[in-house]
Formats: sequence, C-alpha cells, structure tokens
Amino acid sequence: MSVCVTIKTRKALKAKDLFDYLARDGEQVLVTSEDYPFLKFGTGFEALRGIEVNKEISGYEVRVCTCSSVADYRLFVKTIEALMTLTRGRAYDEDGDAMENPLEQFDEEWIEGQRRHSYNVTYALIVNSGKPIIMDGLICKICIGPKLHKEFGMSRSYRKSDMDALQNYLCSIQWHCAGLSDTSTGMMLPAPSGNPEDGLSVSMISIRDGKVDDFDYVSEASLLGIIDMDNESVPPVLFPFGEAWKVLPSEVFRPLDELQFKREEGLTVEIVRGIMESARCLQPDDLHHKPLSPGEGFDETQNTVILMWNPVISSVKLEDHRRGIENILTEYFNWSVWEHEKAKCGDRFFLVRVGEGKTGVVMSGVFDTHPYEGMDWSGKGRRTFYMDMLPNVILDPEAAPMLTTDELCEAIPSFDWRGGHSGRLLTREEARKMESLWERYLQKVSLAADGKTMNILNRQNLVFAK
Repeated sequence: MSVCVTIKTRKALKAKDLFDYLARDGEQVLVTSEDYPFLKFGTGFEALRGIEVNKEISGYEVRVCTCSSVADYRLFVKTIEALMTLTRGRAYDEDGDAMENPLEQFDEEWIEGQRRHSYNVTYALIVNSGKPIIMDGLICKICIGPKLHKEFGMSRSYRKSDMDALQNYLCSIQWHCAGLSDTSTGMMLPAPSGNPEDGLSVSMISIRDGKVDDFDYVSEASLLGIIDMDNESVPPVLFPFGEAWKVLPSEVFRPLDELQFKREEGLTVEIVRGIMESARCLQPDDLHHKPLSPGEGFDETQNTVILMWNPVISSVKLEDHRRGIENILTEYFNWSVWEHEKAKCGDRFFLVRVGEGKTGVVMSGVFDTHPYEGMDWSGKGRRTFYMDMLPNVILDPEAAPMLTTDELCEAIPSFDWRGGHSGRLLTREEARKMESLWERYLQKVSLAADGKTMNILNRQNLVFAK
C-alpha cells in the first residue's frame, strides 16, 4: 500500500545536499535517519509517517507509506523533483516503467485519492478484524483502531473532513512525543516456532531503587510488562498490550491514540504495584498462543464455556445487548462464570438466551482474562467471579436468524440448554459438536450480518501496515 519511485542515476548524492536543496525550497525538514542507505524525514509539525529515501545500486528509491499526511505526500513529490534535479536521473515506477511526467502525475487530486484509498482499506480492515492497525510514524508508533474511529466520527463513507481531523490529531501526537522517553525495550520473547517474526516485543514499566523508572509515555509493543526489581519474590507480569486500558488508571494515564498512553504526574511505586496485581488476570498461560474464536475451527487447548442469559432477571437487559451489536468493537463485555476454577484466559464462550421469547445462542467469542472476583451482579452478596469477553458474533434474538435452543437440545442432549448455572463447561465431545454446529450456522447466516441485527468479526488477523 506504499508508493515507490526509483530515480535511476550513477551520480552519488550526499544526504546533506538533498536536505539543503529541500531547505532552499522552503521545507522545514525533521530528519530521524540521516545516513545512507536509509534516510527518513518529514515536514516539521505536519509529518505523520514521513518519507523514506533508500540508496540502491541503480540510484535512489523514494517511498511514501499508506495513511500518510498531506504534507508527507507533498514532500514525497518534492523529494522526487529534488533527486531528479540534483542527479539528472530519470524516474521509474514500481513496475520498472519510465515515468514521463512524475511531477504532474502526483498532483493534489492524486494525493486525495491516496488518502481516500488509505481510509477505505484501513476502515475495512479494522471493522473486519476488530483490531487496531499499527504503523511506524516519523517519531513514534501510530495506532488506529475502532475507538479512535468512533471518536472522530469515521464511517463506511469517506469524508475528507473526518480524515483531516484524525490525521491532524495523529500528527500532533508525533510532535508531542518528539524528545520524550517511552517504555520501549529491546526485549523480544522468542517464539516456539523459532521464526524471529513470531517473537513478541515488550514495553516495560519498572520499579527499582524505591522509585518508578522515568518515562513520558507508554509505547506500543506486543506485550506490556510490569516488573518490581526491588522485590524478587514478586514475579513480573506480561500481558497483551491491547488490554492495558483495563488496568492503567485514568487519573495517571491519558490516551494518546488507540493503544498508547501519556504519563501524567503522580505515578508512584504503590500505584504501579497495584496495576501489577490487577494485570495478573490479563496474562494468558501461553503468551504466544492465539486462541481461535468459535466458528474458526476446534482448538484442543481451549475449553468451551456456556453462559446463560435471561434478560428478565439479568442486569443486562435486551436493549443493553442490542447496543452491543453495533458497538461490538468498542463496548466492554464481561460475564459471571460458575465453573471459574476450570476456565482460563483464551477459552471460548457461547452466550445462550434462556427464559421468555426466542431462545438460543446470541453471542460467541473468547475470554481475554482469567477469572477475577467482583461484586455480585444480582445484589445478593454472593461470591462471584467474572471473565472479560471478546465477542466475534453478536445478534438480536428477536430480529436475526439464530441457532435455537431446540436445535442445541437435539444435537447435544447431554447438556441442559434451558437452565442451570451460567458458566458451565462442555465436555470435549460436546465442544466439538458445538463447534461443528456453529461453523455450519455461520456459513448459512454470514450474509445476514448487517451490523445492526447481527455482527460477525474475524479477529484472527492483527493488522500491521508498513
């Protein structure tokens, strides 16, 4: 999704000569990589991703990436012009074809077309996967996801004003973070596969010598880690970075974008230790394991938990459930689990409506926490354990086609589908039958997922846009 032009020339050009030329042309350029074979730079206070110039045998490659700002695209064009002028080279496109008038081709209409394309593609990826898109910015990471889209009013239809507002905000983050320290580390947890690309990067908040290590913002990585180096008896905690919002206190951390957080004043050792303990339920048993959502195949390492929902007596009413359909990517979901001692982070669940009205499966997904104790939803003071939910399907039982209770009872008669405690585990044999039922059901109803009466996601693909 990036755009690349090669300037073929035999002339060697010093990086300083290129930057001086751009400066004479009125550009205020911030350079973040100033040595060949790779230069990266952007227009002051307007760059989002910047542009890249790579030294090659045949000349110089100029690249601008997807989701770049207007200033990035304009600088891309100016850099092509500068290289052609300084080296007397000729421009070639990505297919190796000579470009007759590259400066005329990359006009304002082309720039807006690139932004529209970036918007449409990233919107579709976010909506379908439910995951943020993570990109390298000129100065810091850029994390765009469903919450940020919702905040800026992004919708399926492209609007230039929405794109301008979002990109202006993201640009401001780049320049706000210039010169600030973050929590990034060089740590990588190697993958069992041995493939370096499957390794997990770590951002770390540390306590040592009676204080919290200094940092200005929490920077994105695969995992967020918290370690108390003053107390070796307390094991560090590592958990998926996307869960950080659940434990970072809002009075101390302000969101920068979808995933990253600016540290405010008042972060004490006691606060960090409290965060550390709260986060333990977020750490899966296997940090490298990517659990399958229901409908994506059967995984022997996952339990299958059946949750029961009766809107008449539940704290979650039918209107609350319906609100979650359209807000599947931004709503917070959790449920009480009866057999919590047997359940774990990464297990799959099905939520079954019982009682009055049309009954059957109304939600499926995976748990993204271990069980944790909370206040009894019924107000009876019972000891209650909850698990957070990451849905991949939600539907309105009164308006959408459903896998009904009668069908469940016929296919898996060994389980009580009409009552009993919420949060009971299926046996392995029952779970395999349930997965087959759900796969067939989703094949039949996938076209009915209108986002209003039914929403279906594919959360397996975490998207990284380079």
